[in-house]
Amino acid sequence: MSRKLLTTLLTVILAVGLTACGSVEEDEDSAAGTSSGSSDKGSSSSAFPVTVKHKFGSTKITKEPERVVVIGGGGTDDVDALYALGVTPVGITKDAFASDGVYPWLKDRIDTKKTTLLDTMNGVDFEKVASLQPDLILATSDFQLDKDYKNLAAVAPTIGYETAWGAQSWQEHVRVVGKAVGRTAEAEKVISDTEAAIDAVKAKHPGLNGKTYSLSIGNTPAKIYTIASEDDFAAKLMGELGLKLTPSITNIKTVSGSPTGELSFEQLDRLDADLVIIAFTTKDLRQAFEASALVKSMSAVKKGNYVVTDVETISQLRSPSALGIPWALNNLEPGFTKLDR
Repeated sequence: MSRKLLTTLLTVILAVGLTACGSVEEDEDSAAGTSSGSSDKGSSSSAFPVTVKHKFGSTKITKEPERVVVIGGGGTDDVDALYALGVTPVGITKDAFASDGVYPWLKDRIDTKKTTLLDTMNGVDFEKVASLQPDLILATSDFQLDKDYKNLAAVAPTIGYETAWGAQSWQEHVRVVGKAVGRTAEAEKVISDTEAAIDAVKAKHPGLNGKTYSLSIGNTPAKIYTIASEDDFAAKLMGELGLKLTPSITNIKTVSGSPTGELSFEQLDRLDADLVIIAFTTKDLRQAFEASALVKSMSAVKKGNYVVTDVETISQLRSPSALGIPWALNNLEPGFTKLDR
């Protein structure tokens, strides 16, 4: 994967406005499925047919899908939901940041002998997707779905995002996938388990309550992208732990009206907070950042409350998914521990 392509993907992820929540609409066909649920061994036959409404129309699923493909390089919500629900997809978009293409929090779940990893960074290979003989395609995380949907839908019934890419919460992704595979009751259990994991982190680190933080990524020279709005999914997740964005970044210039702000190297002091969290795409970018006198003078740096994490952790926080959330929060454990002192 070239650095240019990775930078493009990161820019899309960072610039998107992740604010709205989607919803699962019920219809007459799906009423039985909503109330029945299913066992761990599979969905209940009474759960079908179901119809899932989304931006591109309505997708009717007449029976339990047996060969599910997930398309989407902008998030792993559907992938996580499937594995959490006990469904093994026959194909998924590979992780562009991992050398083996496997999402780090799913390494003990993804078996590449059973699941084909699809490279979609240069566009979807529709013939490759068709060769997997899917009976359902989940594409709610495909940020190019406006141009991909018609071709994907020609291969198999395809579910897209409800209103806009990146607008659905992780809970809504789980519910949509649960409905599509006939496991609505299990979907609610997945949601409650993930929310319990978040609550456990909060209980373990009472020192987070009321403290400030900044969450950023350095992927271009002389510029830092940072979360600048409490509407961002990452900010909402951190807020559940009792943390709040440092006030010095909540009124900075944002990217295309999204919750993401950008700072020049002359403004780096605005990132200072009780906890400063940042990731870099290269060692050179990190060295340039840390060489700044403004960074060296940050109170967080002087106190040791400066945490460098990886790009995948930041991306997971920005586009959280059911199984990825506990993994990402665990990666931030060293920073959370610092605030308990």
